[in-house]
Amino acid sequence: MDIKIRQYKAADKDQVIKLITSILKAEFDLEKETYADFDLKNISDVYGGKRDLFLVAVIGHTIIGTIAIKEDDNNSALLRRVFVSSEFRGIGLGKKLIVKAIEFCEKNEYSVINFCSTDKMSAANNLCKRNGFTRRACMSLGPVKLLRFARRLRQAERH
Repeated sequence: MDIKIRQYKAADKDQVIKLITSILKAEFDLEKETYADFDLKNISDVYGGKRDLFLVAVIGHTIIGTIAIKEDDNNSALLRRVFVSSEFRGIGLGKKLIVKAIEFCEKNEYSVINFCSTDKMSAANNLCKRNGFTRRACMSLGPVKLLRFARRLRQAERH
């Protein structure tokens, strides 16, 4: 299997939206109401800052995974859009994506990476935990529990 991880291109938009919304609908129908999708309508702008990143995993011309980093403030980044197509789970693709995101954050001198999720998104939560994230908060929102994870990075705080 020749899987490549590369920077998002504008031509990827429809496939990215289809992948993410199909996973949300099939696996997390209740949670899709929890997260806004405004960023998917304009990925190039939302994740186009110097310290932002949107990666796609592809086989041939088919997008099978995504991950994003969004600058939150000078010291912290938000890990977002961690999705892998169900038929490509369990082969280490999520780990490859998260490692690239962490490397990007270290290179861009973030001190911490935050990840918000729900209790139902156990695969993403476990992936983050296996890669140095710890749970920092939990808040009930009706039948859904919102979780916040954080990972400290080696870089000293920026001034």
